Amino acid sequence: MPVFKSERWKTLKSDWYILLIALVLSLFVWVLYDMSLGYDTYVQYSVEVTSSLAGYDEKAVSNELLVLQGKGDGYYVLLKKLRRGKVEKIRLDVDPSFFHPVEGVPDRFFLWTEDIEMEVAQALSEKFEPAFFDTRQLTFDFTPRSFKTVPVDIKSNVSCKSQYMLTSEVKVSPDSVRIYGRTEDVQFIDAVQTKFLSLSGVDRSGSGSIELEPVRGVRLEMKRVNYSFTVARYVEKSAVVDVEVTNVPRGRQIMVLPSRVNVVYRTAFTGVDDGFEPKVVVDYKDYAESRSGKVIPRMVNAGDNIFSYEISPLPLECIMTDR
Repeated sequence: MPVFKSERWKTLKSDWYILLIALVLSLFVWVLYDMSLGYDTYVQYSVEVTSSLAGYDEKAVSNELLVLQGKGDGYYVLLKKLRRGKVEKIRLDVDPSFFHPVEGVPDRFFLWTEDIEMEVAQALSEKFEPAFFDTRQLTFDFTPRSFKTVPVDIKSNVSCKSQYMLTSEVKVSPDSVRIYGRTEDVQFIDAVQTKFLSLSGVDRSGSGSIELEPVRGVRLEMKRVNYSFTVARYVEKSAVVDVEVTNVPRGRQIMVLPSRVNVVYRTAFTGVDDGFEPKVVVDYKDYAESRSGKVIPRMVNAGDNIFSYEISPLPLECIMTDR
């Protein structure tokens, strides 16, 4: 008999444990479900904006709080209640056209919150769904910055397929940008550079955009610029021609050694007829400015269809005599 009671007690005790565990699990599942539901609430945030207002620092914090009504899940609502009294900050990238100067207050700008509804919704998309903006307007005090406009240098290495070549340098647009920062940081910057552009096997003209290299302590007006280049198919030809001398003063004569040179030129695939002959000249003015009497001749009839040329041998020696 005592053994029977002991076994019955053990069975009853085990059932209570199972019941207690089931109740705890049920409560846990209910809490999870309840916390996942959406609840109407209101929240407030401090707003930090990043923008590109000309002549000002890119960041500023709102003087007022942004108050919103909307729906958040239970976790979010509970967290906000636990942090009551502590104002969180949201960070937004804002188009500079949304800002308007506050009349009579230097360096202060305002924006209408209806203009940034999309940006706010994206910033809070994972935890809160705004339904109504109680705050209609926010003001910001931007710090003035020194600025100047500097050229953009593109770093590039563009190589073409055989029988193709670049017919122009790689160009950027815009070719200059405005930079902002402290006077001591801005004054020593003479140019900004792009990331390295590397292309190979190119057989046609191209274009695209490329990122600018960041400069420490300085804000760039834009982060990317456009680039373009022109490529054409060419034919390489050569000719041996006499060297002419131009602009020789009356009563003087210039003898050029050697008097004939070899010209290797690259022309458009269908650009120059077979009867074309390069014209190579030495200008007396170049001779007069040369201390050694040696000059570099030029090909003067290289039109748009002549992409490049090389003259050999170089330099040429000039000897002046009286007639």
